Amino acid sequence: MSFINFLTESKDQLDISILAASKYLTTDAKKEWFLETPCTIEAKTDGVKLTIVKIDNTGNYTKDYIFAYKGNILYNDEFDYTSTYRVKKDSVGAAQFKLVFDHFKKLDTNSIPVGTELFVEYLMKKSTLSSNYKYPHKMVLIGHSKSKYTVKFGKLKTTPNGFGTDKRDIYAKMLKINTPLKLFNGILGTDRQFSKGIINKQLKSIYEGAKNVINWNNSSNIISNISSILLDVESAFGGTEEGVVIKFPDKILKIQQVYQVDPAARAKIKMKYRGLPEEEDLYWKNVKIAANELKQMIVIKSRPLDKILKDLAFNLKGYKVNFDHPKKNLLNIKEDIQLTAKTLIIKSMKGNNNALFFGKYRILTKAHYNIIKRAYTLYDDVVVALITSKNTKETQKLRLKMLKTAFPDLDIIQANTGNLVTLLNKSDKNINVVIAGSDRVQSYREQLKRTDIVVKEIPRINNDISATKIINNISDFEYFKANTPKQIHGMYKEILNTYKGKING
Repeated sequence: MSFINFLTESKDQLDISILAASKYLTTDAKKEWFLETPCTIEAKTDGVKLTIVKIDNTGNYTKDYIFAYKGNILYNDEFDYTSTYRVKKDSVGAAQFKLVFDHFKKLDTNSIPVGTELFVEYLMKKSTLSSNYKYPHKMVLIGHSKSKYTVKFGKLKTTPNGFGTDKRDIYAKMLKINTPLKLFNGILGTDRQFSKGIINKQLKSIYEGAKNVINWNNSSNIISNISSILLDVESAFGGTEEGVVIKFPDKILKIQQVYQVDPAARAKIKMKYRGLPEEEDLYWKNVKIAANELKQMIVIKSRPLDKILKDLAFNLKGYKVNFDHPKKNLLNIKEDIQLTAKTLIIKSMKGNNNALFFGKYRILTKAHYNIIKRAYTLYDDVVVALITSKNTKETQKLRLKMLKTAFPDLDIIQANTGNLVTLLNKSDKNINVVIAGSDRVQSYREQLKRTDIVVKEIPRINNDISATKIINNISDFEYFKANTPKQIHGMYKEILNTYKGKING
């Protein structure tokens, strides 16, 4: 785990996760549907999801596209602390995005419409890579969409209107990148149907050698053997693929290699670039020190982020690293320093100092209200996380309404867990501070010990009334008024009807 929690999946990016076939095909009826419904099958590459948005047609790739990984914008100059040769040879991290910019720099102007979001799988070398491609660093266009976007503090927020593949081959040819390897188009259910649907020569050869072991009268046996046959097809980039994607008219499923879903196997892969816990702690402390040293060398105030990161790359190029890692080379270490420094820079930018305050808010008390109101005066913005547990699920809408009634413009995220790392990942705003009551401070600091996030203690005042006490006295309107903000007093009847008779709810 890194010392800084820097790259998080934006909640505003399109979710293109796919359901595993093994989790869906749990009944005979579903298996029958699977085998009798026309489908197409493509190879599923093992890379990272890269978002590319076409924003102009100037012919200059730095002006025509926005590139982002997990919602974090990538800038063409930020990786100039190393060479293309060194990246190809030694990188297992973010410096490999330099090769994406090298590729787009060579492209001509194309007719991809402005406002198109491109969903690309980038075959990076990475610590979690299982497929071991012989030809890495390729890009595979998965899909596209018309999309609107906003950019703020190095984050890309998109609103695609769907996920299309109808122009995928055309756009990929313009961009000189790949599309998924097509394997099959037809019906899976019988020997004749499966053979007829094969459109890949290697798959045809594998099938001919294995078809005699398939019991075509047993749906489970058919599915199991077809899955194995599909997973045996070699990647177009050398090595094995992560799996296959099976597209039906109304559903998309995936079949993955065993090691992709085996926690022990994946943990073993991750350890390739990870030391012992004490080594990791010392390493990331040193990374943070180096990142702060580099940050102090740069003028940040009122400058565009791309210019700041260009200066960072220049300084990092000549920076003398005075520590090491048991399993990482010098470039890997500089990649960690650069990404950590980038995070620190973004977190320190004017207008990006935000606080998180979370709880169940069964009743919005005056104490809650005053904490949120006070936080608005101390920080640039406030994010409230509304936590819903099993015993508060039925009051979720009411609790959300109380918060919105008191603070109409409040940024609220909803979750069913109080795990801080999960909550921070749900927010599309940068969080520098977590607000906590005295009884939670130590727990929160322990959860956040590997981050730069500060836990701000809000001591409980003796006359602070808890939500539980208000609920226990919910029939007393005067008591309710005395201990809740006036903004929700008009909701009293709705709150009373919800909690009356559920004193312990």
